[in-house]
Amino acid sequence: MEKIDLEIDDFINYCDYKNLSTKTIGSYEQTLRLFIRYLQDVCNITSTEQVKEQTIKNYLQNVKERGKYTVVSNDNTKKFNCPQNRQDFGKKVSLATVNNYTRNLRVYFNYMYEKRQ
Repeated sequence: MEKIDLEIDDFINYCDYKNLSTKTIGSYEQTLRLFIRYLQDVCNITSTEQVKEQTIKNYLQNVKERGKYTVVSNDNTKKFNCPQNRQDFGKKVSLATVNNYTRNLRVYFNYMYEKRQ
């Protein structure tokens, strides 16, 4: 387990402590787990401190280009969810989804910034 995995776990625990809704916590976790996958696979980044503004911009551009359901945070879920069988597999990711990812990443990095101080 990499440092960034532990940082995400800490953030999710904080969200639970703050009594955020299950839906909100789930959205944060899904966004962040997909982001971690990108950081590890594409950027070789293992810690939040290594992430730069350009890294996030590149990730969001990647989200726009890759298509729906083409990336999973855990390859084992492909066996059960069969994303390739979805009618919208590979279709364009909506602007609303990109905006949600942006918001969720902003919340996470604001948390990490405040935690450092």
